[in-house]
Amino acid sequence: MYPLAIDEHIFLRRIKKYSEEKFPRYRYVPGIHPHPMRDEEGHSFGIEENEIESWSVDEWKENQEYLYGVDLYNNHYYWESHEAWEGMWRAVKPHSKPHKFLQGLIKLSASILKIRMAKQVPMDIAGAQRLAKSGFELLEPVKTDGEIYMGIELKSHLNKMEKYLEPVMNGTIIEVDNEVPIIELELDE
Repeated sequence: MYPLAIDEHIFLRRIKKYSEEKFPRYRYVPGIHPHPMRDEEGHSFGIEENEIESWSVDEWKENQEYLYGVDLYNNHYYWESHEAWEGMWRAVKPHSKPHKFLQGLIKLSASILKIRMAKQVPMDIAGAQRLAKSGFELLEPVKTDGEIYMGIELKSHLNKMEKYLEPVMNGTIIEVDNEVPIIELELDE
């Protein structure tokens, strides 16, 4: 049997939840858990994906898909956060600021999942490095454009992420635990 979310005590956090959605019963890690959508035991098997046609950056506080992605990320559901944000990413103009922003968040989330996978398969650390580098590159122009974007103070968040990922960028496999910086949304923005 694979580990369920309630059994992964290392990942339990008491932090603000932004969305109204419930968390899946496990945090998907390829090679450990059943694929969430393709496997009959998957936590999202048979559930229709929400097709997002459009959304507005200005209405991020009401965007449950975005907020749920933040909640998933903050609670170590890295594959699931990627899935939550991907529909939004596909719905915006390619190479636009919101497109780069979401792609950057997706890649940073995927890099942390790869670090977790590297505990089983050490060569996955190279994938974590590539994803992190690409994520930072995508978010850099968004960061320089303003202090807060879609509720995230990007300069501060990226500084924390760079510090956390520094050993990974130097080839060290680190623990994925509650030291992973959370995304704190500025709701008063």
